[in-house]
Amino acid sequence: MNFKTGDKVKFLNENDYGTVTRVMNNGIVMVLNSDDFEVPVQASELILDGSQSETQTKEIKKPAPQPRIAEVQKPRPVTINSAPQEERDSYGFYLGFVPEEGKNALQADLEVYLINDSCFKVLYNFMRPDEKNRNLFNSVSGILEPDTKEYIETIKRDNINGLSVVKFQFLYSMDTPHTVRQPEEFDIKISPQKFFLANYYKPNDFFDINAVIMTVKENSLMSDAVQKISDFSKSEDKDTPRPRLRVVKKQQSEKQEVDLHIVELLDDDRGMTPKEKLDYQMKVFREKLDEYIKNPHVKKVVFIHGKGNGTLKTEIRRCLDLYYKRYQYQDASFEEYGGGATLVYVK
Repeated sequence: MNFKTGDKVKFLNENDYGTVTRVMNNGIVMVLNSDDFEVPVQASELILDGSQSETQTKEIKKPAPQPRIAEVQKPRPVTINSAPQEERDSYGFYLGFVPEEGKNALQADLEVYLINDSCFKVLYNFMRPDEKNRNLFNSVSGILEPDTKEYIETIKRDNINGLSVVKFQFLYSMDTPHTVRQPEEFDIKISPQKFFLANYYKPNDFFDINAVIMTVKENSLMSDAVQKISDFSKSEDKDTPRPRLRVVKKQQSEKQEVDLHIVELLDDDRGMTPKEKLDYQMKVFREKLDEYIKNPHVKKVVFIHGKGNGTLKTEIRRCLDLYYKRYQYQDASFEEYGGGATLVYVK
C-alpha cells in the first residue's frame, strides 16, 4: 500500500494509531504516534485508518522543534555544543553504525546513521552495493538539516560481511546567504570483519552507547591552523636560520596489533588465488613479528586473523611452533577480538 504525508494510519502489530510525517524510499514510513513520538515503521505493518475520530485526530500534535544533533528516527540523548546557524569554518560529516539497543554489539543488527555536524543543509544520496549484483548500488536519499543525525537503514548481522564500500553524494545549501560549495562525492572503504571485534565500538559524541563512527568529511579550526603553518614553513627560504626544537620521542606501546585481513594489507586483491593471499599474509606476519622481537619496548603482539575457516590461524601457529619455539602464544582476549586473534609474547 502506498502512503503519503498526512495519512491517518493504524499499526497492525500493536494497538496504536498515528499520522504519516514522511515516506522514505526504502520501504520505511515515519509515523507520529499517539504518544507524539516519530517512529519508523515498515509500510507492510500499517493500514489506513478510516475509523479514527476527528477528536483523536486533533490530539495528534506536530513534532516539537528538535535540538542540535536531534534524533530523526529514535530519540537518543546527545550532548553537543549548540551554535547559531551561520556559516562556520569547523564542520564534520560522519557515518555511524549503532548496535540495536539492548543487544550484544557482536550479535546485534546495525542501525546506520548519517551525522551532519555542520551549518549546512545537505541533500544526500547514500549508496551501497547490491547484494546480488556488486556492480549496482542501492540508494537512500534525503535532506539532512544542519546539526542533525538521520537514520538511514538497518543492516542485518548476516549481511555485514558483504559490506566493503559505501558511497555518498552531497549537495550543500543554507537558508541564509553563504559561500558556494561544489557538490561532492565520497567513497568510504569498510573492513566488515572489524564489526565482529568488541573494541571497534567506542564511546562517542553522537550516541549514548558505544558505536562505530567513520569520518565522511571533516574540517576543524585546528587542522586549518596546522595546514597554514605547514604551508608557511614550505614557503620559507631553506637557508633561513630556525631555532632548534627539542624532539620528544614517544615510547612505543608494550602491546601492538597487526591486522592480517587481506583487505587491510592490500588495496586490491583481485586476481590473487587463495594460496597467493595466504602467502602474502604469512609474509607480513613474519616481517612484523621479527620487527617487534627486535623492538625493546614491545612485549606482546596481537595478530588479528579472524575466524573464517581457520586456515590463516592454523598456518600462523604452525609457523610459531616450527620457527619461533622460544616465544609463547595463546588466544587473544575473546571479549576484545571474538576468538579471531592470537597473542604472541615477544619478551
